[in-house]
Amino acid sequence: MKSKFDLKGKVAVVTGAGQGLGESFARSLSQAGAEVFLMARNRERLEKTAQKISQETGSRTYTCALDITNEQSVAEACSYVMQTAGHLDILVNNAAVGRSDKPLVEESLEEWNAILGTNLTGTFLMMKHVGKIMIGQKAGKVINLASMTGKVAMRNPVIGAYDVSKAGIECLTRMMAGVWAEHHITVNAICPGYYMTDINKEYVKEHPEFYQDSLEQIPLKTWGKPDDIGDIAVFLASEASDYMTGATLVTDGGYTVW
Repeated sequence: MKSKFDLKGKVAVVTGAGQGLGESFARSLSQAGAEVFLMARNRERLEKTAQKISQETGSRTYTCALDITNEQSVAEACSYVMQTAGHLDILVNNAAVGRSDKPLVEESLEEWNAILGTNLTGTFLMMKHVGKIMIGQKAGKVINLASMTGKVAMRNPVIGAYDVSKAGIECLTRMMAGVWAEHHITVNAICPGYYMTDINKEYVKEHPEFYQDSLEQIPLKTWGKPDDIGDIAVFLASEASDYMTGATLVTDGGYTVW
């Protein structure tokens, strides 16, 4: 009997897929049988990641250079998927830029616009163009990446554009879940906490005091493993979550329960 988590025959797009959590999402979807289009700005990094994933999983992968802040780039990327695969079933909206590490009063307008433009507007643009395809198909799975920083006030730094952008993504997820339900498109979000990606490993080496302080605030007393979060995307992309829309799955080791 076919597993509800089997994604064979499905086509997935993962943005920000060259490294970090994006790479984990792409790998897990590929392991589940999906053909995955990895998208990000850095083509060279994408090619290396796609080749590695394809060798590990045996599933076909594609790459596409993408600037999610540019609507023409987004439209061309979606056209490439349709020309290549003929359909688009799963979108993982992962691309983002990180926190500015500045309190609000020190954040420039340029920094604010850059973060909101990538994280929130970029998510909107991908949903806009992928949504047109999925509405035509009368089916689809959209998975947005929110963050625990959009749910609780972070103490270090206190607040910034990143936090606001992630809260906006969660709101956008709920709104479009309701609007697109009639088209059999589900829209859900993953809300990660701290994960030990390669970039975060370097940050922890440079700021060990931040790492120790964060563990005190996490009931499970550990950061997440990047490979583990990919399976959450598989669940949200699969038949197992067909009756689930407008939800946010929080994966933060319990950080936000306090």
